[in-house]
Amino acid sequence: MERFNNSPGAKVFFGSIRACGEGISLVGASRIVILDVHLNPSVTRQAIGRAFRPGQQKKVFVYRLVSADSPEEEDNSICFKKELISKMWFEWNKYCGDRAFEVEEVLLKECGDLFLESPLLGEDVKALYKR
Repeated sequence: MERFNNSPGAKVFFGSIRACGEGISLVGASRIVILDVHLNPSVTRQAIGRAFRPGQQKKVFVYRLVSADSPEEEDNSICFKKELISKMWFEWNKYCGDRAFEVEEVLLKECGDLFLESPLLGEDVKALYKR
């Protein structure tokens, strides 16, 4: 963990949402790719929080990869709805009207992440799915 956070040579850290959700710090991460869907959105939120700490200036990009037309896609939809209901119920007055807390879809070309905009990444993803 220390090597990942402090060494410029450490580029990738693999961990499940459950393993990365408690007791660790991943402040060396600039991107988080979530490959599994947990039915409790707070568990996922906590895992994401391991890479982003209050007062941090560095951008952290979070991606969720979900297979289309799969049970996983349905689980992800349920989790998204749970998260929205929770925010509306507990944080409505605090964040109502604050654009920084609105959930919106971001198109790939508009996200500002040069890593994702690379044409080579698209080819790599296609190659993974062919395997």
